Amino acid sequence: MYKAIGFLCILAGCAGWGSSLARQEKERVRHLRILFQTMGRMRSEISYGKHTMPEICLLLAELNDKCYSECFERIYKRTAGENGTDFPKVWEEELGNCLDRLPLREDEKRTVTELAGSMRFREGNGQAGRVGQAETFLEGRYRQAEETCENRSKMIHSVSILTGLLLAILLL
Repeated sequence: MYKAIGFLCILAGCAGWGSSLARQEKERVRHLRILFQTMGRMRSEISYGKHTMPEICLLLAELNDKCYSECFERIYKRTAGENGTDFPKVWEEELGNCLDRLPLREDEKRTVTELAGSMRFREGNGQAGRVGQAETFLEGRYRQAEETCENRSKMIHSVSILTGLLLAILLL
């Protein structure tokens, strides 16, 4: 009786672990899509709206995703106020804090956080071009992650259940 309960607990734990990893993959795809769309909006606001970066952050604060909208709102408040804080520094700090909790890869996080620093002293077309480069990079990562997400999720579920079976056999 105890062995059967132990077997079920080990199997359930490993299956839950697999579900958690699969959910993390889906979250990564969702965040890549949001960042890709955000970069597209930034590029169009720079090119066509002729807005400054703090103004764009105010516009991006209206995003539906709470994590990003609060982050862009904090960037706007810190840079548009009277204290005159350096925009690239604030951008990197705030987005770094926001992205650290997310299931993104380091190069994806770095592309977004270092964006403002690489746009310093450029005119509008240069800034839009730099944002366009980040947008293209994120689009590639998003498309690739979206294509492989379903297969990776199935593989993760299978491996986690097989791991649970192996552990149950070895321990019981």
